[in-house]
Amino acid sequence: MNEYNVKDGDFIYCTYGSQKSALCVPISHGSCIQGKSVATVQDCKSGVNIISFGMCTRTASTAPCMPVILTPWLLGNEDMKINGDPALLSTSILSCACGGIIKVDL
Repeated sequence: MNEYNVKDGDFIYCTYGSQKSALCVPISHGSCIQGKSVATVQDCKSGVNIISFGMCTRTASTAPCMPVILTPWLLGNEDMKINGDPALLSTSILSCACGGIIKVDL
């Protein structure tokens, strides 16, 4: 599997979500690929970088999923740091406190 640096607008999904979502990098960190901001492991804020994945299939709630993120993305690109933070890789993972694992949609 080829890994690549993730940028604004790349699709992500949660193992318990009913739909994909696009990663949002609303503020440029100073590095771009194809005119879009490269994401870092710190682009993990619910409601800012990560929007709803539709319905959470793990909970009984009928409200749209709102991921509960407690840590930065894991497995960032240590060879490419942007403002001191590793760039986000297509193989990076993120945990939701509701039990889901968030990944980049390859």
